[in-house]
Amino acid sequence: MNPKRWPNLLSGARLALAPALLTVAMAGSRPWFIALLSASLLTDALDGFLARRLNAHTELGRKLDSAADYLTMITGIAGIALLWPEITRRELPWIVAGLAAFFLVVVYGFVRLGRAPCYHTWLAKAGAVACALSLIPLLTEWSAVPFHVAISLQVLAGVEEMAIVLLVPEHMGMVSTVFHALRLRQAQASKT
Repeated sequence: MNPKRWPNLLSGARLALAPALLTVAMAGSRPWFIALLSASLLTDALDGFLARRLNAHTELGRKLDSAADYLTMITGIAGIALLWPEITRRELPWIVAGLAAFFLVVVYGFVRLGRAPCYHTWLAKAGAVACALSLIPLLTEWSAVPFHVAISLQVLAGVEEMAIVLLVPEHMGMVSTVFHALRLRQAQASKT
C-alpha cells in the first residue's frame, strides 16, 4: 500500500471509531470509552504528523481530517455527557463556549466561502491538544482549570479563524495563523 494513503486511512479509522465510542458510552463503560477516545485522539495526532512527514497533503485529506475531528468531538462530548453527567452539568457554560467557537467558524465559512474553512491553524491545533489533555484532570475530578484554559484557547482559535475567513477572500488550504492570512491578502492585492 502507498504510504501516502496512511494519513487518510487514520482519519477514516477515526470516523469509524465514532459509532463505537458512542455505543460504549451508551452501554455505560467508562474504561472502553476512555480507551476508544484515546485511540481516536491518537489517530488525530498521527494523521497530521504522517501527512507532513510523507508530504501527503491533499484537499481530501484536510476534509477527511476535519470531518473526523467534528465527529470525534460530537461523540466525545455526548459520551462524556452520558458517563459523567455531573461534570457535564457543572462545565456546561464552558462546553457551550467551546462548541460555539468551533461551529460558528464552520457556519460562517459556509456562508462566506461556500465550505468549511479547514485551516488547521496553529492555535486550533494547540487548543485541540490542550482539550484532549485537560480531560484527564477534569474527568478524574482533580481540577477543571486546565479544561477552562483549553476552552479559552479554543475560543481564541475560533476568533482567529473568523479573522482569517474575513481576510482571505476565497477558500485556501492550510492557513497557519492570521499573520499568514494577512500575507496572503497582501500578495493577492499586489497581483491586481
